[in-house]
Amino acid sequence: MKIKYTGMELKLHRHGIRIALASVFGAMLIATPLVGDSALANGIVMGKVFWFHLSMALMAIGTIGFGRKKRISFSLPDGLLLLFAGITLATYDWQLGPEPGKLLFGGQLIILWFLLRHFLTEAPCLKFFFLFILMLTGLVEAVWGMQQLHGHAYSHHSLFRLTGSFFNPGPYSGYLAVVLPAGLWTALKFQKGMHYFAWVCVGAILVVLPAGMSRSAWMAAVVACGWVYWAERIGWEKTKAIYIRYKNVAVPFFAIVILLAGCAFAGLYGLKRDSADGRLLMWKVTGKAIAGHPVTGTGLGGFPEAYAEMQGQYFGTEEATDKEKRVAGCPEYAFNEYLQIGLEQGIGGWIVFVSWLGSMMYYGIRNRQHGAVGGVLALVVFAMSSYPLQLPSFWVALMFLGAVCVTEEGTQRARIFAEKLLTGLLALTAVGLFVGQKGNYEAYRRWGRMQMLYNNKAYESVAEDYHSLHDKLKHKPEFLFEEAQCLSKTGQYTEAIRVLERAKRLSGDPMIRYMIAKNRQALGDYREAERELLQAIEILPERLYPYYLLAKLYAEPEFYQEDKFRAAAGAVLTKEPKVESTAVREMRTEIKKMVEKGDVD
Repeated sequence: MKIKYTGMELKLHRHGIRIALASVFGAMLIATPLVGDSALANGIVMGKVFWFHLSMALMAIGTIGFGRKKRISFSLPDGLLLLFAGITLATYDWQLGPEPGKLLFGGQLIILWFLLRHFLTEAPCLKFFFLFILMLTGLVEAVWGMQQLHGHAYSHHSLFRLTGSFFNPGPYSGYLAVVLPAGLWTALKFQKGMHYFAWVCVGAILVVLPAGMSRSAWMAAVVACGWVYWAERIGWEKTKAIYIRYKNVAVPFFAIVILLAGCAFAGLYGLKRDSADGRLLMWKVTGKAIAGHPVTGTGLGGFPEAYAEMQGQYFGTEEATDKEKRVAGCPEYAFNEYLQIGLEQGIGGWIVFVSWLGSMMYYGIRNRQHGAVGGVLALVVFAMSSYPLQLPSFWVALMFLGAVCVTEEGTQRARIFAEKLLTGLLALTAVGLFVGQKGNYEAYRRWGRMQMLYNNKAYESVAEDYHSLHDKLKHKPEFLFEEAQCLSKTGQYTEAIRVLERAKRLSGDPMIRYMIAKNRQALGDYREAERELLQAIEILPERLYPYYLLAKLYAEPEFYQEDKFRAAAGAVLTKEPKVESTAVREMRTEIKKMVEKGDVD
């Protein structure tokens, strides 16, 4: 039987297909947090990245020409996002190339933003559909976490029972905190089916969220959910009326609220005191590093090296305290996205980024998309003391929530040819970016296989394989460290140092400096080995391992220095380690034997 369509029916049929395609591919993108690939090196994160690129390519191809007669009303957040992207490209260190993967990912995010703006303008019904899928991912994560807590599912970290699809409880709890206000808004806004589904999501998240022990996520959830409830159930008019009615008790009430908030913060601080002190130190050092690069920044990926350098300088001053030295580390992230952006993209980039977030929430409030605004607000708060924007899952959620906030129903007639040309160009660019990173999947899969041999110390078997992947993965300090270890274990000390010198520019990990020193010592370059270890001690003065390496260096017959050996050995034997371990006991035993037996006399 043949089906005949009239002109109007054919247009509606095609429009329905396009909406369905946008729904399917949008759902695939929102499901990014649930994806992982154990065949890849760092598969928990990279599996999500490659899934995102694939979903973007499918969305771009499947929705070319989407739209009929409505066009995007270009808004302030659109311009700010493009400006921030321009600042990121302008400040990037193209010669070093520290984060090429993030550049490709960021390009896809910008395309996703404008595709979403286009889809949501044409089909506003997709707004709630995307929020529904976001809530569904939160429910899946919550159930996943419950299974892990009860031993029915494996976590992704040996030290934590609760990780969901993430690698530790911090980002897992943060993602739940971002989803929670969207669920609360849906529960308050809708009736019957969606009302009950939303309460199930909210209840499941509230059950598992405390077990994550993430203070940042708790604060984000409380602030965002409090705002959503106020916006939906109270609002400005009722607030004003209550204030006028109880004006005399307003001041004592606010004083009590502030006092309780202060007590809550003090309790959260005491819950993990050393962790809190460590983050305060990170923010302090990062602030000093920003002062050294206020305009140009260090560029995307420049945080670790700049931080390590500044921490070494800070610990060389009298301002640094013993407590700060004890809790210090060399973090990969600032644990405050705003400070990290200020360091990497400069003060100008920071202003643009904060303005972009603020403008999204402003448009969302104006458009009464309180659920999406609550999600953005939760991420904004969580980002003050964590690193959500270093992970793909949070960026994808932010793009969807932000697009829902900003997009209004289109009322202007569009020039169909121009609109289709725009979406076509976006689609071609998305496909081009996908093709540009296509070979990376195979590289990460090979690296994952090589790591099994590397972890079994079969260095000779994989040394050549690491060398063959160097150009593909030379932006990953973990890869460079493993490659250098293979070179060092096979006696190629000069090549190992060359690889490690690049890794040192990409990471603040002190193990890189320790390895450089060990390789220089193997070559007989004792002065340079000493210099490397002393610099490492300036950055992290309370670590025992560099003193252990120094003691062994000063014990070398060609570089024998008894006084320096005694000083380094004394540090190994007397300094209090951050964590007692078998390795610490073994180092102390070896140094104690060297001192007692007079091996250096």
